[in-house]
Amino acid sequence: MMFPQCFTRYDWCRSYVLPAHVLTTIPRTGSVGMLGAHNAARGLLVEICRHADATPVALDYRETVLPDGDIAIAVTATARHADGTPLVVATTARARRCPPDRVGDWTLRIDGVHQVEQDRTWPPSPPMQGHMVARLAQRPPAPISIT
Repeated sequence: MMFPQCFTRYDWCRSYVLPAHVLTTIPRTGSVGMLGAHNAARGLLVEICRHADATPVALDYRETVLPDGDIAIAVTATARHADGTPLVVATTARARRCPPDRVGDWTLRIDGVHQVEQDRTWPPSPPMQGHMVARLAQRPPAPISIT
C-alpha cells in the first residue's frame, strides 16, 4: 500500500528525452511551452525501460476529442527485453471538462492484457507507472540448463 507522502513534486517535473533510434509521434525532448502530456508520455517509455531493464523502441501518442468535449489520450510505449521479446504498454486517460464522477479514467494494458485492478481516476506519475509495469510484467526466470 502506498502512502500519500511517498510522492514528491519531482515525480511529475522530470524532463524526459528519447534516444534518436526511438520511433515516435511526438518530439523527442520537451521545451518551454510544450504539452506536459508529451513529457508524461516520454516518461512512460523511459521509466518502463528503467524499471523493467528494457530498451526503448517506439512511442505513439494520440488525442481524440470525444462527443461530450472530453479528450481521450492514448499512449503506446514499446520496449524490448534483453532477450529480444517485446514489451508493449498502452495507457488511456480521459481528460474531463468537468470533475470526474467515477473511477476508471486511466487504464493500463500490458502486452494487450487490460490490468483492470490498476484502473484509476488520475494517472500515477511516470516513475510509478514504470514501477507498476515492471512488477506486473514480471516474467518467470529462464530455465537453468545443466550441461
